[in-house]
Amino acid sequence: MLPIFDDHLHLSPTGKRIDAVRIFLKAGGTHLLISHMPYGLHPIRSGSDWKEEFAVTCDFAERANRETDARAYCVVGPYPVDLLELEEALGPEDAFDLMMTGVDVAAELVLEGRAVGIGEVGRPHFEVDEERWRKSNEIMMYCMKRAGEIGCPVVLHTEHANGHNLAEFSEMAVDSGLSPEKAIKHYCGKLDPSWQTGGLTFSVLSARENVASAIEQELPFMMETDYLDDMSRPGAVLSPATVPKRTKELFEAGIMDEETWHRVHIETPRRAYGIEIEL
Repeated sequence: MLPIFDDHLHLSPTGKRIDAVRIFLKAGGTHLLISHMPYGLHPIRSGSDWKEEFAVTCDFAERANRETDARAYCVVGPYPVDLLELEEALGPEDAFDLMMTGVDVAAELVLEGRAVGIGEVGRPHFEVDEERWRKSNEIMMYCMKRAGEIGCPVVLHTEHANGHNLAEFSEMAVDSGLSPEKAIKHYCGKLDPSWQTGGLTFSVLSARENVASAIEQELPFMMETDYLDDMSRPGAVLSPATVPKRTKELFEAGIMDEETWHRVHIETPRRAYGIEIEL
């Protein structure tokens, strides 16, 4: 049996937590990456608040490694929409500064070995005014700069991928001193073959057609569920069982061969995160 890696899911203090990892394992999964998300446990007003918030994500990964047979990793960073909420509480300048502090705190946790990257970070996935867009891009480039300095990836939360913004993200990475393959575009749907991908790495939401299309194009991609662990939305975005089930389904259908399985679940995570996916 080959490993199966879910590149992007969340665990919540009010959700299934480690039981969600057990669902992943029962379906045949072996390795997973837990991405930070805002937990709303307390207001963020300082670097120490960021560290306490990010520690929840790190603790989930460490608990999964202690309490289950899975191998879990995590990424941490200030969620892009946090900027808007912080502006309401603190004003634009202090909110921007606090977001940048959050990036530095995330980088410290990578250096400490508690996280393997900075994420999910980027810019809002919905329309905002020009000034907030500019600030969000500046924060995203700072994430890339810090990641380049410490040798880790960034996981990008943005609007849906298209031919224009993929080229933009690649250029931003290069300008920031980060290899584009270390910029991982999260929540990708079906990617258009005409788009210039700019050397980015893709995390594809594991609907059958999305994965089959990425395989056909021979893109550097991983599979994700973006599972939210929200008890009011069971199974959203996709169940933690999805990546193992979809992988085996596509393999049995002849759409994914063993070489592709190896590339998706072992080689691409190694290149993107510097992690060894082994059984």
